[in-house]
Amino acid sequence: MNDSNDMNKPGEAKQPADDARRRFCQIAVGGTAVVSAAAIGYPLVTFLRLPKAIGPEELMEVPMDELAEGYGVWGEHRGRQIVVVKLNDEIRAFDGTCPHLGCIVRWESEARGFHCPCHDARFDDLGNPIAGPVNAPLRRVDFVVEEDVLKIRDSAGRA
Repeated sequence: MNDSNDMNKPGEAKQPADDARRRFCQIAVGGTAVVSAAAIGYPLVTFLRLPKAIGPEELMEVPMDELAEGYGVWGEHRGRQIVVVKLNDEIRAFDGTCPHLGCIVRWESEARGFHCPCHDARFDDLGNPIAGPVNAPLRRVDFVVEEDVLKIRDSAGRA
């Protein structure tokens, strides 16, 4: 007598009902782990990677005729954002990085000062803090004017 219930007799091992479903769940869990690791790892690796090579092509030079009264000229010098401002025929150059959180500040011509959009800090036209959580001034940057071109100096004093 062959009954259909004979296959599930007590004491016999039961085979998984659906190997395909189990395999799908394993792949889904593994895929989620890989995506999660990439989502955390990619920003971490890009943050920690070494900066690009510093070369002479990154030196900042501004022709003097590009400096208009009350306006800022932005550029990059050896990986740093620099702003050059002309006020009352006096030229000033600043590192454009806010000393509080490292955000890039904006020069506001009408207000004649700097504004950090990250935490609403404000600096006067000399880079001194006047509002917000910051308590350090913007860093002044040395420069020279040679042949009617303003050239930003590096930390060793070279233009």
